[in-house]
Amino acid sequence: MAVDELCSLSVFDLALSYRRGELSPVEVVQAHLNRCERWNPVLNAYLVLMRDSAMEAARAAEALFRAGIDLGLLQGVPVSVKDLIRVQGTRITAGSRVLLEAPVDPSDAWVVRRLRAAGSIIMGKTNLHEFAIGDPDPKGPFGLVQNPRRIGWHPGSSSSGAGAAVAAGLGVVGIGTDTGGSVRIPASLCGVVGLKPTTGSISLEGVIPLSWTLDAVGPLARRVKDVTVALAGLRNSGGMETERDFLDLLNPTVRGSRVGVPRGEFYEKVQPAVRDAFEGTLRTLRDLGCQLIDFEPSGLAEMVELTLVIMQAEGSAYHQRYRQYDHLYGDNFRERIFPGREVKALTYLKARQRQREFQQEWLDLSRGFEVLVTPSGPAVAPPHGVSTVEIQGSLIPFREALSRFTRPFNFLGWPALSLPNGINDEGLPTGLQIAGPPDSERRLLLLGHHLEQALGIVDKLGIEPKNPL
Repeated sequence: MAVDELCSLSVFDLALSYRRGELSPVEVVQAHLNRCERWNPVLNAYLVLMRDSAMEAARAAEALFRAGIDLGLLQGVPVSVKDLIRVQGTRITAGSRVLLEAPVDPSDAWVVRRLRAAGSIIMGKTNLHEFAIGDPDPKGPFGLVQNPRRIGWHPGSSSSGAGAAVAAGLGVVGIGTDTGGSVRIPASLCGVVGLKPTTGSISLEGVIPLSWTLDAVGPLARRVKDVTVALAGLRNSGGMETERDFLDLLNPTVRGSRVGVPRGEFYEKVQPAVRDAFEGTLRTLRDLGCQLIDFEPSGLAEMVELTLVIMQAEGSAYHQRYRQYDHLYGDNFRERIFPGREVKALTYLKARQRQREFQQEWLDLSRGFEVLVTPSGPAVAPPHGVSTVEIQGSLIPFREALSRFTRPFNFLGWPALSLPNGINDEGLPTGLQIAGPPDSERRLLLLGHHLEQALGIVDKLGIEPKNPL
């Protein structure tokens, strides 16, 4: 196979080919490294490519296959890791000048240990917004990530390097973090699949926090089934029994599923392409036999604001350890997190109390449906440097628009999945978000898989970057 063809294969394509002896992890990893050499200088998705250790791991995976040792479907699969997550032998930078002289990490984060135990090949560390917050910073130490769907355009929030790498075939799976949408937003704008699992279900040991209350680690990939396998690997050992337990749930029908559709002013302000794609997805859900249940939730705007209070208070508390390096932080980080230093304890505690109240209210609300669906965001990707987007004749700050529909589920602690559900006239993808109560990942993945098959967007998007500079 040609390099580009090898780099477009899914976890399942690779798993089958490895076990038939048609491909080896060595040639697959080498193909991905070759593609990275070609496209990473343009996309700036990776900060560090771990060429030598990736090839060493690929040779080890190939030897295991030859010996008849099978660690599971992630064995020999190229995976990237956001540079907010510690990887042994590399320096974690979090995209900041503050950590440019940090010591090399002596050990892996918990999630990296899980990936290695499942046989994954760690390809490198991906680019991000400084300490996972703010906007793309052209003055930052590592430069801007480009959106493969249209180079020169915004790739999403802080896990943007992971989203771009997966979209462009520079890795099969990417591991990101999500505090207000930072896995789902790059997934939506780059046209891939991203999952924020139930908060607290995956250990954050070895991950630099933004907000202890809101943070989650989650996988990105081009297909729902690949995200499903990655989730199994992150939560467990990645063994075949665990994977089958997850994957068997992708086979049943979704006919009769009760799907909540939140309506009201909060969800009405979207661009025409987003609205059209969402309404088209609702028609597809009906065709699949789902029962759509309209409802009008309250308090969403308050939840978005309370999320910011919690994030700023907890983020500023963590960064007290770097107080002597205040001058090294970028303007975006300062603007977003430094106000947390002034948040009073009473204000923070009231926000946490309201969080518990909302969590109970939404648990009660969720008894009327199994999952709910919303657009992943109200707008498609704009060009880099744009601070506002036009929505229904109004200019909305893009930062506000980005996380408008994702942030509530970090606040609630619910799992939420984003998958591509449309492509506008300029070739930019739109996203659908599927969310549900805690520990409902299997329902989200099942519905997402059936929608993905019905919509057929994955093959239309492909992996070739568009409009290269």
